[in-house]
Amino acid sequence: MYKFLEKYDEREVHNQKINIEQVNSNDLNIVLDGQQRLTSLYIGLKGSRTLKKKRAWIDNPNSYEEKKMYLNLNHKPEFENPEDNYDFQFLKVHEALQNIETEYWFKVGDVLEMGSVISYAREHNLSNSAADILDKLKEVFCIQKLISYFEETEKNLDKVLKIFIRVNSGGTALSYSDLLMSILTANFSSDIRDIMNKLIDTISDEGYAVMGRDQILKTCLLLTECNHVFALKNFSKSNIHKIEENWDEITLQIYNAIKLLNEFGYRNRLSSAYIITSIAFYLYKYKEITDDDKEEILKFVRLSQIKTYFTTSLDNKLEIVAKAIKNNTTFKSVNLELEKNKLYPLTLSEDEIVRMIDLQYGSPAILPILQILYPNLDYKNSTFHIDHIYPKSKFNESNELLDKNYLWKANYLFNLQLLQGEENNNKRAKDPEVWINEEFENDVKRKEYKGRNYIKADQNLEWSKISEFEKNRNAELVKQLKEVLLVKNEQTQSIVSEN
Repeated sequence: MYKFLEKYDEREVHNQKINIEQVNSNDLNIVLDGQQRLTSLYIGLKGSRTLKKKRAWIDNPNSYEEKKMYLNLNHKPEFENPEDNYDFQFLKVHEALQNIETEYWFKVGDVLEMGSVISYAREHNLSNSAADILDKLKEVFCIQKLISYFEETEKNLDKVLKIFIRVNSGGTALSYSDLLMSILTANFSSDIRDIMNKLIDTISDEGYAVMGRDQILKTCLLLTECNHVFALKNFSKSNIHKIEENWDEITLQIYNAIKLLNEFGYRNRLSSAYIITSIAFYLYKYKEITDDDKEEILKFVRLSQIKTYFTTSLDNKLEIVAKAIKNNTTFKSVNLELEKNKLYPLTLSEDEIVRMIDLQYGSPAILPILQILYPNLDYKNSTFHIDHIYPKSKFNESNELLDKNYLWKANYLFNLQLLQGEENNNKRAKDPEVWINEEFENDVKRKEYKGRNYIKADQNLEWSKISEFEKNRNAELVKQLKEVLLVKNEQTQSIVSEN
């Protein structure tokens, strides 16, 4: 909480902080919105403005002048300037007293204590026009209720926060986390805002820009086992103390989660930061992982990405994942519990697998699906590109060999494969039949290439055969995906029923 500025002095531009513990809450009024307007009004009516004189030394106390707001009652508006209605100026007292024939300076704040305007005008020999200006001044500040405001009497911080966000919606966009961050800043012993910004920048540089401040705040709550829902009550002093006390460990496990994802090939390809959150929570809780854990974490990442698991009912799903991690000491057991969850099962049905052939390049599900189809690639030590078998650039009207029904099908799953970076650079926009004959020196190697890419050995890859190619490859892709994913699910269900 900060006091309003009562006197503006450019040497002390920051508001004074209130010792809230010394204030009776019944005597406290908090201005939620409109601080700048109210400050300006207050300084004009009751306060003053202190600025340095031109060409004066900045470290000389005599270089600064305190001035108050005055209104020239003798001002004559310029007809050609529609905004020249009144002449307000900040003046020193002696400047205001030097009233000359063309000016009559009235201290604006005096209107608050003024009695009759008529009496004042007679006493000071004001002209009719000057008396009219003074009467207008008193009218707008002392009689009319021109300032609209809404008073919230209920002491409900969540309600107040929502009001604040709503009234500011036309200006700078503010999120719930903007104010939660303010609360965190006020209660952290170090500069958490600067630390947070550096963390976000580092994570983004690593290829995980999906994880911003909101996601980190929620991760902090989850890892310290506080209620992770964004509500002011969950950013209590005790919870913030937990976050600060464990900050180094929290950030360490976020980085460790990112290292794992890099090994899995998800740099710049992760769809949800809460996949990082989930992995970080497991690492935070159990510190070390086995090779089996790593394999199961990869399954979790792939399924979460394919199902876009964290895009809806986020807090409920995070609670389910957190509970599964707390209940189990191996990630295989975590996955089993998530698969059997009745409300949001992390598993795939046969229909969902069949519909995968309708997915296109750019979908977050494409990479994990291709990884399932290409299980033996070394994602940790090599770079793999999602490649178009039939070059994307040739799906156009000028390609006379292309069936016109396929003009918009370049990005579909049937036309995608994973190629090592060097292979992809060599292939570029070459037609598949041309590239295969150049890349592989004999029929045996060509058939091996087709076999590991779910292409029939005798399949001709000329453009005129693309319809046949799509039909055959889709069948092979679905068959393989079912074999990998459905068998695993059946095994899981049998283990669950035995338990």
